[in-house]
Amino acid sequence: MIRARTSGGRLVGERQDGVAVFKGIPFAAPPVGDLRWRPPRPAPGWDGERRAGTFGPAPLQPQPPRDSIMYHTNFADPRALVMSEDCLYLNVWTPDTGGGLPVMVWIHGGGNRYGHGGQEIHDGRAMARRGLVVVTLNHRLGALGFLAHPELAAEDPEGASGNYGLLDILAALTWVRENISAFGGDPDRVTLAGNSAGAAHVCHLMAAPAARPLFRAALGQSASGIGRAEGPLPEQGEAQKQGLRWAERFGDRDIAALRRIDGVELVLAGHFGPVVDGDFLTEPTDDVFATGRQHPVPLLVGTNSDEGSVYATLDALRTLPVEPGTDDHYPVRDSAEARRTARLFTGESRFTYPVWHWATAHQAKAVTWLYRFERTPPLPADLDLAPPRDGLPSYGVHHTAELPYALDTMDCRPWPWTPTDRELARTMADTWARFITTGDPNGDGLPPWPGFTGTEAMVFGDTVSAGQVDRIETLRHLARCPRPL
Repeated sequence: MIRARTSGGRLVGERQDGVAVFKGIPFAAPPVGDLRWRPPRPAPGWDGERRAGTFGPAPLQPQPPRDSIMYHTNFADPRALVMSEDCLYLNVWTPDTGGGLPVMVWIHGGGNRYGHGGQEIHDGRAMARRGLVVVTLNHRLGALGFLAHPELAAEDPEGASGNYGLLDILAALTWVRENISAFGGDPDRVTLAGNSAGAAHVCHLMAAPAARPLFRAALGQSASGIGRAEGPLPEQGEAQKQGLRWAERFGDRDIAALRRIDGVELVLAGHFGPVVDGDFLTEPTDDVFATGRQHPVPLLVGTNSDEGSVYATLDALRTLPVEPGTDDHYPVRDSAEARRTARLFTGESRFTYPVWHWATAHQAKAVTWLYRFERTPPLPADLDLAPPRDGLPSYGVHHTAELPYALDTMDCRPWPWTPTDRELARTMADTWARFITTGDPNGDGLPPWPGFTGTEAMVFGDTVSAGQVDRIETLRHLARCPRPL
């Protein structure tokens, strides 16, 4: 047993593999009943000692199909998923409660629909053993996290609606600021990190004035909040119209009536994400970065080399930024080439270009590093759910393939990992830990990583070495195209 005193009361954690672990810590009041679709309120305190040995419930969410690659690589977990609208809990791993340690606050991915801070793939023990305090957190998802609606704006003192999920992250960061010293962390050495939708949230939080005092470095894997294929975030007026159209399917646009509907029905009924709410995000994140007004913190970002493999369909060809067959960037001379191009374009337009754009927009303000992950994880044969085609592996270096390497959590997946995989995970996690500790991924005998000025990239693959951005002319071509594509 190990104890810590927080602003809410005393906690009793556990030791696992030499690391102190505190799970299921409430950082805000349950957002239920009349608190549904309101900014998070302070968590109530408790008397005596609270056991912190179990993760809090995950946010309400649908489940990916169990026969999908994304389920097996990101959401498969031997533990039963317990979900509740009462979900605002975080978890802490620490090697030492003595004080002064750097802190990583991790935001899970899942497209604002899926995921939670208790997923095995985000377990903090390996990073904590590298001298970090690791925090993972839940935030509201889907309609419960991001619905904009005129009645919600009328209730709000600032006239804002939507972004409740982002405000949950802000509340968690505020809790970290106030309490992380009780777990050995330094509140002035917080790095905000995440993958996929979590990385996009990191980008938005860099643009949000209220969040800037709460972290001093940023790390984003495989997504961005700017340069998005779907265009900038919707403005409040348009987002509220979308919210009204969504409410019609329940037969009543009234928020009071919607607050009486079971939350499961709401999260199954549509997909939502961040908006320009007029308060937390007062303008599009793209505009903030375009004019250099974002939080000028050290930034480490990157993508995987086959991001589009999971998502690509031939429909992607309809949005090519060239006349099909007339441009070398995305050729479609035959059906096999068309399928390869659809996969390539999906990955570049949705992931690679936005992240490169994020790095490009930020490098003039603060030191920035860009990576490319190129190692194909050894999926077991029974998980290789599609046969190779068109000369390409089934899923290759797919979206989120880097996660078990970057966080050194591959033991949570019983896959046939090789010594090369484990050495890459050691190097990658050591590099991430170095960045979180110092704001620079260089040092401690790690492979030298040049700062990004537009073309430089660190390549994490069968070997690790400095290189160049792949297909840079195509990325520049995409930069000249109107968004959305």
